[in-house]
Parts: sequence; C-alpha cells; structure tokens
Amino acid sequence: MSIRVKLLLSNILMIVIPLISAFILAIVLIGVNMEKTDWKNHKSGEEYDKSAQDTFKEFIRISNDTLNNPDKLKDIAYLKDIDNKLKNLNSGVGLVISNNIYYLTDKVDRTKFEQCLIKINSKGNRNDRNGFSYNDDIQYFNHDFKLSDGKPGALYIFFDMSPIRKFIKNFVSSFTLCFIIIIVITNGVLTLIVSQGIIKPLKKLKYGAEQIRNGNLAFEINQKSRDEVGEVCRAFEEMRYRLKEALEQQLKYDEERNEFIASITHDLKTPLTSIKGHIEGIKDGVADTQEKNEKYIDIIYKKVEDLDTLINDLTFFSNQTLKKVPFNFSKVNLKIFIEDIVDEYQIELEKLGIEISYNYNMDPKTIVKADVEKFKRVIANIFGNSIKYMDKEKGQINIDIEDRGQKVLIGIHDNGEGIKQESVPIIFNRFYRADPSRNTSKGGSGLGLAIAKQIIDEHGGKIWAESSLGEGTSIYFELEKIGGYDEKKSFDN
Repeated sequence: MSIRVKLLLSNILMIVIPLISAFILAIVLIGVNMEKTDWKNHKSGEEYDKSAQDTFKEFIRISNDTLNNPDKLKDIAYLKDIDNKLKNLNSGVGLVISNNIYYLTDKVDRTKFEQCLIKINSKGNRNDRNGFSYNDDIQYFNHDFKLSDGKPGALYIFFDMSPIRKFIKNFVSSFTLCFIIIIVITNGVLTLIVSQGIIKPLKKLKYGAEQIRNGNLAFEINQKSRDEVGEVCRAFEEMRYRLKEALEQQLKYDEERNEFIASITHDLKTPLTSIKGHIEGIKDGVADTQEKNEKYIDIIYKKVEDLDTLINDLTFFSNQTLKKVPFNFSKVNLKIFIEDIVDEYQIELEKLGIEISYNYNMDPKTIVKADVEKFKRVIANIFGNSIKYMDKEKGQINIDIEDRGQKVLIGIHDNGEGIKQESVPIIFNRFYRADPSRNTSKGGSGLGLAIAKQIIDEHGGKIWAESSLGEGTSIYFELEKIGGYDEKKSFDN
C-alpha cells in the first residue's frame, strides 16, 4: 500500500471512527444519564408514547371542561385523577379560584406558588408566561376561565424540567469529554501507525548510511512494506549488497593480482637464476671441457625455452583476460578433428610410452562451433599435463566423445598420478601446480588449464575435472553442436 493511500485512508478513518464512536457513545450516554436522572421512571418507549397521548387527551378534556362544564374542576377527586396522569410526564396540575389556591400538585411548593401569584397579580397580567421556578426547574402555562357563579378561575399545568436539564447537562458534559478523548486516541493511534511505517524504515536507512560511511557493509536492511519507503529500503539494500560484492571482488582481485605478481616473479626468477649460474660457470671456466660446455649451453637453451613458453602463455592469458584475443569461430566436423589430433600426437606419445585412443559415440557428420586454433591449444594443454604427470610405465590417454543434445561432451582421460580431491576444484586457477613448492622441474607455466578454461568459456561451454590420486585424471568440457557436416548455412561469427 502506497504512502498516499495510507495517508488518505488515515484521514478518512480520523473522520469515520469518531463519527461512529460518537453515535454509539450518544446511545450509551442517553441510557446512562436516564438511569442517573431517573427520567421517565424507567418506562419503555411505548409506555412513554401512550402516556403522552393520554396526557394530551387529558389536556383536551380539561380544556373542554373549562368551556362546557367549568364547575367540574371543583371536584378534588377529578383534579387528583388528572394530576396523577400528568405525573407520568413529570407534570402536575393546579387550580386557582379568585386568586386562592384551590388545588396544587405536590410537585410544586405551595408557598413559592403563592409568591408567584402575588407577583403575577401585581403585574396585572394573568396570562404572564414567564413562569416560576426553583432555578427555572418548574415551568408552567395557565388557562383562565370563569366558573358558573362568575368567579374567575385559572388552570395551571406545571412541567418539572429538572430531569431534562440534569439529563442534558450530564449528557453534554460526558459526551464532550468522551468525544474529545475518542478524537485524541483515534488521531494518536492512526498517526502513530502511519508515522511508524515511515519513521522506522528511515531510521534503518540512517543506520545503513552510517555503517557504509564507516566502511562496514556487513549488515542487512529487511523491510517488507510495499510502499515507497519500502521500495527505497530495498533499493538501498540492493546497493549495499552490490557494494559489498564489488568490495569483496576487488579484494579478491587484489589478492589474485598479488599472487599473480608473486607467481610471475618466482617463475621468471627461477630460470633466470639458472641461466645466470650456468653462464657464470662458463665464464669462470667451470665448464672446462667441450662436453661440459655443451651441457651448460643445452641447459641455458632449455631455460630460455621455458621463459619463452611462460612469456607466451602470460601474454595469451593477459590478452584473453582483457578480451584482446579475437576468436574466429567456424563449423568443425568433430570426428575429423579428433582423428587429426590423434594422428598428430600418436607418434610423439608412443615415444614416451603412452598409448592414445578415442571413442566416438556420435553421428560422424556432427558439426560443432569452434575456433580451430584455440581448440587445438586446449587439447595441447590437457595433453601436456597428462604427459608431465604420467607416472605409469605404460601410459594411456583416451578421448571420449558423447552426444548431449545441443552440446557435445568431450572427456580426456589419463592414468597418471592423479590429483588430491581438495585440489581438484582449483586446478584451473592460474599458476596452479600440484607441487606446493612450485617446482618447475617438470616444466610448464602453470597457466595451461587456466588458458583452457578461458577458451572453453569463450566457446560458451564449461570445463571441469575428476581425479583419483594414483589412478589418473579426467578433464571434461562441452562444445556447442550446430548441425551436420554437409550443412550449407552460413555461420555468423
């Protein structure tokens, strides 16, 4: 829910909740204050309606009696009956004949009513309706008439207003206080709910900004709300995560760069030291015979070749890392390519006591997408490792080719000395050598498999290894299959 919707809903609820509460509160307070004031003597609504109707009928009957049979009002029993009926609405009746009180309801104090009559007579206006009261609690209206003997009479109907006034006073004060409390609580709760949905995430963002300022990225901001502030928090968390990843990657790159420099230094220094030593031996006359002299020169030449190989691999690896090495992909018949590789290496491997074979379990017309020269380099690097670490008298290298749908799986297996299980995942790292002392007696730059991985990655495949110490190593990689050998479609590089 967006902040705009939350604020709109909050404003609506700030109006609706107090109104509904006020309606309920009014009903409750009416009942409570009726109980307190004892108004209507706890009668039901229907009973009050009937009493009001009966009283109105009595008013009509009394009015008719004053016109048609005024002497009937002299009957005290009749007046008491009227008075009892009027008491149902907190009313009463009084009759004055010739300025003397003939009958007076017990709801009115006689002495005060006599004083009121004196006041009315002194004004000379018997129809004065200013009323009399005990603090305006008793109100009345009067009706003047004449009896059959000509005496003046006045009929007074009294209304006790004290329950109503007390009810209204209590109701208004209680309702006002409770309504103010409802408004305060409603606004307070809704404001707290809405503000917390904004303030808490902002505090998290402030905390996160302070942590980043202090260089700490190892924290997390969890915000599940779907409003704008939640989106900002999630964007901030994404930024923090990417900064953390970038920092970790940078640290990793720095560490790898330092290792790279150290490895280059070591691998360059070792042959250079050997070359320097043998040259000094020749200069100092240590190689005092033709045989020794040729031996020293052979060693120097071998070390120079190692340096040349190392520099070439370093150049290729660096250019490949910087994406400066172009790849010229073409359609390659895989069966023909493998046969050419086997033919090319067979004589050389036989001289080393290694037998090479292949198992081609696919359509002979299968075409793969490959850069031939780079692909040959992958095979050469893998073969080179197999030769270097071959510890069996009768060595074996076998190539398996299998169909994997849109891909072709190529596995190169040897029965050499194998690799420790903990080292298998890192053999494709640059400058990795199984010998932790980085002994270069077996030759190689330590970049062969790293270069192979780069080339296979550029081909859109993946490369991995499986090995058992003492039994041999298997290198697997994939190439993309694009069709048959006789396919005539052009290939887009």
